[in-house]
Amino acid sequence: MKMATPLSVSSAQEFEFSTLEQAAEWFAVLRSGVVSDEERQQWHAWLDLREENRWAWQRVEAISNGLALPKTAPEAATAALGAAVLQRRRTLKMLTLFAVTGLVGWGVSRNSDVQMVLADLSADHRSAVGQISNLTLADGTQLWLNTNSSLDAAYDERLRSVKLRKGEVMIATRPDDRSPARPFIVHSAEGSLQALGTRFNVRQLNGKTRLSVFEGRVEIVPVDAHATAKIIEAGEEVEFTRTEIRAVVPADAAHQAWSRGVLLADNMPLDAFIEELARYRSGYLACDPAIAHLRVVGGFPLDRPDQALVMLAAALPVQIHETLPWWVTVRAR
Repeated sequence: MKMATPLSVSSAQEFEFSTLEQAAEWFAVLRSGVVSDEERQQWHAWLDLREENRWAWQRVEAISNGLALPKTAPEAATAALGAAVLQRRRTLKMLTLFAVTGLVGWGVSRNSDVQMVLADLSADHRSAVGQISNLTLADGTQLWLNTNSSLDAAYDERLRSVKLRKGEVMIATRPDDRSPARPFIVHSAEGSLQALGTRFNVRQLNGKTRLSVFEGRVEIVPVDAHATAKIIEAGEEVEFTRTEIRAVVPADAAHQAWSRGVLLADNMPLDAFIEELARYRSGYLACDPAIAHLRVVGGFPLDRPDQALVMLAAALPVQIHETLPWWVTVRAR
């Protein structure tokens, strides 16, 4: 068998939907504990068919390893995989045909956050996938740390400072009890944000930071000394890089609703909805590009992402397909 090519960001983004689905189905078979020699030969044939298959297989293995799954399925896991294995065996003869002719191009939405720089394990505060944490700092300032996020908080005689290492945080500042009052500053990879008596949301994205201001004002100072600082008012939202502050747009209410445990969708494209919901669920969750254009409206529980998927299937002509307990795709009904 050919050696697998190392996974890269660009190659991962070029994965085709059907190829990843095939890889996940083969994974279910091979982890079932009851694999025939013929099935192993068919898997090797599929793996050698084209480079994209090997990339997809690496991706499935990477997600598996990230969830600390056993290399061989124990009894309980074997039972959970039973339905997927049965379906896989019913369609083995068609696998090569699908691999050649059934391709649908897409970008792997789940991985935008995965590609960001990992937070230092020594961060002061961290949240797990699916967890939203509420923190109170020494001066009474409230923080809501979103799913899979981390930050440091440092107070001294001159400054109140928060460093967002990864993910997203909602902040409601309190007036400082010191005189003179110490400034409250949030640092991201792209610059610093000084709160001017405010409630605001900061998300660290790949190569940029997004700021949404809901009360008061926030001043942005990009890392690049030649970049111009800018004050963002309540009701405004903006993204900035290390060198520039982009155009200001109205603040999205969804960027505040998550702190109340709600994924708020206001005519949101289905693929964007699934990408956002995937942040709160371990494993892999994706949308078939054929239905990516469907629009989602409503409020969905972030602490119960599987229930959110049930609600989605009740509201739209879609079905939730579970190849593995941790590998879920949304398809047309």
